[in-house]
Amino acid sequence: MVRRAYVMASLEQYFALLINFTVLVIMARILTPGEIGEAVTGLAVAVVAFSAREFVTPEFLIQRSTVDAEALRTALTLQVAVSAVIAGGLVAVSGLVARFYAAPDLSFFLLLAAAAGLAESQAQPVIALLRREMGFGALACIRTAVSLTTALVTIALAILGFGPVSFAWGMLAGSLTLAMLAVACSPFPAAAIFRPGLARWREVLAFGLFKGAALVVERIHETVPQLILGRIASMTSVALYNRSNALCGIPDRIIMSAFHSMAFPALASRVREGHDIEKTYLGVLAYLSVLYWPGAALISLLAPSIVGIVLGPQWAEAVPVVRVLALAAVFWLPVIVTGPLLLALGRNRDAFLASLVSRCFAAGILCAASLYGVMAMALSQFVSLPLQMLVALVFVHRHVRFSLLGLLTALMPSAVVTGFSLAGPVVLLALPGHPDAGLPGFCAAILLAGIGWLIGLLATRHPFLAELHILLAAGRDHARRLRRFLVASGA
Repeated sequence: MVRRAYVMASLEQYFALLINFTVLVIMARILTPGEIGEAVTGLAVAVVAFSAREFVTPEFLIQRSTVDAEALRTALTLQVAVSAVIAGGLVAVSGLVARFYAAPDLSFFLLLAAAAGLAESQAQPVIALLRREMGFGALACIRTAVSLTTALVTIALAILGFGPVSFAWGMLAGSLTLAMLAVACSPFPAAAIFRPGLARWREVLAFGLFKGAALVVERIHETVPQLILGRIASMTSVALYNRSNALCGIPDRIIMSAFHSMAFPALASRVREGHDIEKTYLGVLAYLSVLYWPGAALISLLAPSIVGIVLGPQWAEAVPVVRVLALAAVFWLPVIVTGPLLLALGRNRDAFLASLVSRCFAAGILCAASLYGVMAMALSQFVSLPLQMLVALVFVHRHVRFSLLGLLTALMPSAVVTGFSLAGPVVLLALPGHPDAGLPGFCAAILLAGIGWLIGLLATRHPFLAELHILLAAGRDHARRLRRFLVASGA
């Protein structure tokens, strides 16, 4: 069931990645870096503001042994009420934010973002319920429809000349779509849910206190350095850093986000069933590292090709930033597993403290680096990400008694596989006259990396080979069914 959930979550992430990638490519050619920087700033302000509603997160439903209408009503009532307060505050300060950044369009941008956040809040309890029931098929359909709606509206309005505000209109359209589809997919009748209720408010606050604080710190860590950069440097600098991060986040979106969307319910299920958590934890790290590390290393190696193909020649300044960020990202792996694991173990306080300690240090480092420009922020990740990794491992070790040798044993095969993956592309780039910034060279490098990755799996006898065998067996089974169906139809 966990494997099927991961596959469904992965498919949703692949569709979302394809859609967002298309938006990234098209918008980079329609808007200027300065206009994209303005949109990024507006989105960052909205994200920080609405992160506060995680103090009343509906995810408490995932941990409950049973879910009743009263719990859903409480979750919905608190989500909508807190979101309404945040939206009102965002509207009130929108003019001040626009004047602070000398960007008049930001005021209207934040008005639309406030409406989008309020609309989205109505869907969150149903989304949490679907995650609890491992209904990742329905979630994949919902989120794909939302991503597609957001993308189409954003691109269409940008073509029509709406500028940075296109992103806000797209966000609002996506939020309205999410709210409607979530209501339609709810296992409870709408009449039973959409009535005010606060019967479980103590339970919501007890669960959300630490998770909300952790998410607020995380959002501040992600956005505030860029907000400082936009004020001290320029909107173009914000765009360069943000788009470089987006390119480096491709492995994260493909692999880690799919894991993150189902990690908490899946790990919670493992804990309830009494599985060996140490073995599960090290196994998760081994599986994720063999997918994530080669992807991050390849992005750093092929940065000129990736920037040229995705963003276009006007973004050439992003190449060194992408290279540095992608290399630093290899330290990110253990961090993303920590929160879901500690929550699954019922250690909400430790999940909060781990995030608080690591993100506070990291945010301080990034904010200080932002005073010196984009490249300084990128290089500072070689300090902040290893620090976050160390904090994550320390907090997990308090409850999962893995050894350093066991951790290295789990990760070493993935490091070897990463080396095999890079061998072919490195040789290709070293050839005289290689078109390292073109599509043919990029495709050849990816093909060689894939071949090297498979050879590395076989050479190290990596545990992930078992997953490939399962996929191949499933593929053969589907092929046999298809042949039988075609034969029967022909008969």
